[in-house]
This record gives sequence, C-alpha cells and structure tokens, in this order.
Amino acid sequence: MSESRKGETRRPYLTIVGWTRNDGYTANYAERITHAIGLLMRQLEAHRIPSELIVVEWNPPIDRPRMSDLVGRLNAPHTTVRFVEVGEEYHRRLKGWKERGLPTVAALSVGIRRARGQFLTPKALDTFYSDELIARISMRDLDEGCVYRVDRCDVQIDGQGWLGASDDALFGLLAGSPMQRHVRQQQSPQWKIRDLHTNGCGDFTLLSTDRWHQMRGYPEDTTVLGLDADSIALHAAAGYGAREVCWPDDCAVYKIVQAMTHNQRVFPVWKTWQQGLDRWLLELNQRDLGHRIRMLLDYPKRRVLGIESVLAPSIERNFVARATRFARNDVSRPMNDANWGLGDVLLPERVVSRAAWDAD
Repeated sequence: MSESRKGETRRPYLTIVGWTRNDGYTANYAERITHAIGLLMRQLEAHRIPSELIVVEWNPPIDRPRMSDLVGRLNAPHTTVRFVEVGEEYHRRLKGWKERGLPTVAALSVGIRRARGQFLTPKALDTFYSDELIARISMRDLDEGCVYRVDRCDVQIDGQGWLGASDDALFGLLAGSPMQRHVRQQQSPQWKIRDLHTNGCGDFTLLSTDRWHQMRGYPEDTTVLGLDADSIALHAAAGYGAREVCWPDDCAVYKIVQAMTHNQRVFPVWKTWQQGLDRWLLELNQRDLGHRIRMLLDYPKRRVLGIESVLAPSIERNFVARATRFARNDVSRPMNDANWGLGDVLLPERVVSRAAWDAD
C-alpha cells in the first residue's frame, strides 16, 4: 500500500473483486465485460466513492488479447482499477484444469488477498448494480460488524443490442424485461444451520475486508469447481460474528441471463444403493437420520456439465457440514492455509486507472 504524507495508509472505502478470462465463455464476452466495467466506473464516479476494482485475469489464453488491453486506460478520479494476472502454471495445480480455464473461487481469493478497501464484495463482471445500490454504499455508514446482502435479478434480454445502449436506456431495458428475482429462501430444517440469504450470494456479499482476511477468503478447493463456496463464505462470516443485513428490493444486482446457469449445469450422481437407502429412510420418516447419513457417507456426489474428470462432494458434506459448525460459531478449522490467495507469490499487476486517493 502507498503511504500518505501523514504516515497513514491510504485506503479506499470500497473494493470490488471480479474475475475474467478472455476465452469466449459467452457470446460477445469481451464486449460485455468492457461495457459493464465502464458503467460501474461511471456509477462510482457519480457517487464519488473512493474505490478500487481488482480484476483477476486468470490463466489468460496465449492466442487472445488480455482483457486489461481491451479495457485500456480509464479516467476515474475516485476509482483505481487493477488487473492482477495469474499464469497457467498456477492453474495447472487444480484438478480439472484442462476442462475449465477459470476457477472463480481461486481467482476471487487472489483478489481478496490483495484488496485495500475498508469493505469488499465479489462481483461477476458482467452484472450490473442498480443505481440505488451504489447510492446506498455511497452513504458510507457501513458497519464492520455486518455482512450486507441484496437480491440478484436474472433478466431475459434477447440478442446483443443492449451493448450499444446508454446507461439510462439499459436500466430501463433491465426494468422492463422478464425477470427472475433470487429472493431469500428458507434453509432446510434438517440442516440445522443459520437461515441466511445464500441465494445468489456470490454476486454480492459486502463485508469488511478485515473480516474477509480473517476468514482467509473463500474456502480452499483443489479443483476448478468451487461448488458452494459463496454460501460457505456467507456462513463463515456469520460464524466469525458478522450480522446479516438485507437491503431493500431496489438495491439489486442485475444479470442478463446466459444458458449456463448453476442449476442447469450441476447434476447429482446417485448409486443404486444410495437411492434405496434414501427411500427406506423416508418411508420410516427418518429425515434427520437420512441427512446425517448423507453427510457421513458423502452422497449423492455431483457432476458439473463439461467437467467429467472431477466428481464433487455432496452438498451435505461440502456445504452443510461446514455451515453446521459455523452455526455453533466454531471457526477452529481455517478455510485456507496462511498462503491463501497465492499470498506468497508476487503476481504481475497492471493499473489502468489510478484514483486521486492512490496517487504517489
């Protein structure tokens, strides 16, 4: 961190951490990302929020331009934009590396580890914050003892014509198009965990950066999958003492939906004996026992579409077991080691916008 003349560390109010890889994951991917980053910068500038955007460019393809080059230089007096590059050699450490070029969870932890803001949230770079959400953050009255959540709204817009729309026109289009709001859902009573707003929480979990560092970012995953990591992190925040605060409906994250949403790409993998055991326990009305057995024996495991080499643990083993510990405020098992987020590695950085608060 740079130091001010008074010897105090310069620190923005807000850090937003995103991830990217220019691999054509969706149609017009590069255009979508550059458009969304530009809109976000204009919002942060309009509300004069001292901010930094950290974009982790993970395992960039050698035959395509870097996203940092496509975004280019930005002029944002209140916002520093940093691209942090993670090379292929680190990606190859993960199971399934050949089948997926970008592990979201690992990339986010890299960004969180290097964040300087007082508060931090992850953000998918192709989503849009409502102006009401930015205005709420700009009040600068966030409590370091809280974790803040909002709903994500999936908006169905046909074609790519919106890419050329003005900011006002785009928000009008978002408001007037078919939409699915990911509202708070009650947790299964058999799970005996905190009732938190985990639905879509990977798109907005605003928490003090110190708390993120106390948690050591997102849970370690030796694969490229990162299943349940956003929900685990929210329960970890509560386990470490953060109180959940859900903001009003007009504070929202908008996502123009794609074909590859989570529910369409994750499938349970059952064995015959597991299905038989589950049916038998249900006939005996032994749901609690069935839940404990699933957690103990780790079934049904899960398959992610397109990643055949990796079989993920069951939701009971991967998520519920940890959330149960966090419900007891048991934080005795760190989610990562001391070098989480490649903290022991000096990664290349490129700054495409340097805010006044960050000036030498």
